[in-house]
Amino acid sequence: MAKKDTHKAGAFDIRNVIGGLIGLYAVILLGSWLLLDPGVDPSTGVPKDATYNLWTGLMMAVVAIVFFAWAKMRPIIVPDDIEDIQ
Repeated sequence: MAKKDTHKAGAFDIRNVIGGLIGLYAVILLGSWLLLDPGVDPSTGVPKDATYNLWTGLMMAVVAIVFFAWAKMRPIIVPDDIEDIQ
């Protein structure tokens, strides 16, 4: 039996792209929690709560890690021959 020429999708796997975008937004949220003042609600005068950015950023980071782990554990195998696709 002959070995088929295949390779992994790698960086072009859609799970890596989705994980990267979610991870980038998680970093932005965590940075805004750490560096920015949430301000005051003008209608009530009560200070806003910045912990929403923390928890949302942490959960999005976890989801991004899950996407990267999924792509690493179950990679998409792409055939090298165009005839194998048809």
